[in-house]
Amino acid sequence: MDRSTAIDRLPEAYAAALRLQDEGHDDKAIAVRLGLAPAAVGPLLRVAAAKLHTILAAGEEGTRPSLGDTAPSI
Repeated sequence: MDRSTAIDRLPEAYAAALRLQDEGHDDKAIAVRLGLAPAAVGPLLRVAAAKLHTILAAGEEGTRPSLGDTAPSI
């Protein structure tokens, strides 16, 4: 599975943050676009990256991970 497809499988808040980062936006710009406190962006991106890693690893193994519905709303 490619990265873009894996991002599409993330809860929206995580997917949006990763897409903005991939477009070259810094944490401050991501915070503005998502309506978050700038201090919240780093942790959001770390969790998003971990969830993305889980999806990509499961894709290599042919399994579907459970990501839960704990994403913050945006």
